[in-house]
Amino acid sequence: MVKILVCDDDETKLLEIVTYVKSLGTLEHDIITARTMVEFTSKFSNDIGVCVIDIRIPAYDGANPDQNGLGILQHLESSSNGQVKLLAISAYPDEFEEIRPRFERQGCVLADFSKRNVWQNALRMLILQSTSQTKFDFLIFVALQKERAPYLSVPELGGTSISSDGLTRYDISIGEKVGSIIELPGMGLVDASIVAAKCIDRYSPSLVAMSGICAGFSGRAEMGQLLISQLAYEYQTGKWSKDGFAAEPYQIPISEKLRVMVRQLVDDERLIHELEGDWTHNRPNATHNPKLAIFTSGSAVIADQQYMEQVATHHRKVSGLDMEVFGLHRAAHLASSRPDVLCAKVVVDLADSGKNDEIQPYGCYISSRFLLKAIANYFD
Repeated sequence: MVKILVCDDDETKLLEIVTYVKSLGTLEHDIITARTMVEFTSKFSNDIGVCVIDIRIPAYDGANPDQNGLGILQHLESSSNGQVKLLAISAYPDEFEEIRPRFERQGCVLADFSKRNVWQNALRMLILQSTSQTKFDFLIFVALQKERAPYLSVPELGGTSISSDGLTRYDISIGEKVGSIIELPGMGLVDASIVAAKCIDRYSPSLVAMSGICAGFSGRAEMGQLLISQLAYEYQTGKWSKDGFAAEPYQIPISEKLRVMVRQLVDDERLIHELEGDWTHNRPNATHNPKLAIFTSGSAVIADQQYMEQVATHHRKVSGLDMEVFGLHRAAHLASSRPDVLCAKVVVDLADSGKNDEIQPYGCYISSRFLLKAIANYFD
């Protein structure tokens, strides 16, 4: 059920609004109340689907009521919850004309408290709209069926397959958090960028992630090594001229909060053994510790050592190469909700003519197990 935050310092008005919300079938624990702007900001979160506010509320306990409804709008503009529905119910409709443009730009409906049938109908519709929207705490993207397969073998996730919005979803839960594994319709930056941007806007996740397999740069990554992206760029951006290609990579890092959390995970010497668990199939010849790494992405598959060496010159510390990671970083970076982004892939070739598919299932398995552990830690 959608959570509703009602902010009003008038106890009589607050009680009437809350009573009406309950009459629509909303459970009491899904109704949150606030009486000041400070209390509103402290209680607002991504779980809130509908906000009912007053135009005149005190900034803090003991302050006089003022037009702090505008302050609430500013707070919502800077929040990561871009899907919240807004309704302002005021006992001072004479003030509407002056503030209407500002509120309506934010998508906030203005209603006169004395006209109960008007604000009640508006509130009912906003709750219905919010309830009909599926929201996820996290999304995991994969580019291949074999990258999705390991998740299907974990009964604790309680997975359910769903086809929606032209996408194949596998809805799961990790602890109390709900999410979905989404298989991209095709490999590459274009599909990854477009689908990720669409899903971030549609499902409002706090975290977007990706697992799977990738190539590694010789001398900077090892076969079978788990790489977790701390920064990503596209190696194809730049300019071709008669003198050749001049790269101009646009680099997008993960958040510092996420980097610190991942660093703590990968510094645990027991991590790779924990992730391997009871894996009994093909594995790398040697075990290598997972590491935070720099990824570069492009639309083409590379199977040439000379071209790999050329790409490696763009960044002296780049370790992983794939076709999607930068697309996820970019989609998350441009989204109004600005979710964190976490991409983990296992090196299964060095992008030369000696490709070997034998450890691809291992790579899909290890990267998926790492994401499940990291997501649990992220929300812990």
